Amino acid sequence: MRIFLLVLQFACVAFALFLCYQIAIALTSPSYDLMEVVADAGTILICIDLAAFLFSSKKLDGISFEDYAKQLEQPPTKLVYVTRKLGHLGIMLILVSWIVPIIHS
Repeated sequence: MRIFLLVLQFACVAFALFLCYQIAIALTSPSYDLMEVVADAGTILICIDLAAFLFSSKKLDGISFEDYAKQLEQPPTKLVYVTRKLGHLGIMLILVSWIVPIIHS
């Protein structure tokens, strides 16, 4: 399971880098769809959120229920907090990229 999570973490980072490349190529093109760029930016933020979550949860192997309950009572680390907010912003960007063309047409 640990190997799968590590592969998933690297896949998230690789997909985020691919989407950065795709946004750069789209912005250099004279005709690009702004809502597609917005959706790609939202997906990048979600990928960063998932990769940071997988990175921060590496130490949770074999944890008991009492330890897990104690950990839930503690506030998250600053990295997890910031990337969670970025993930929420990414979800909102994706929703906006779907709703705006529907309203506009």
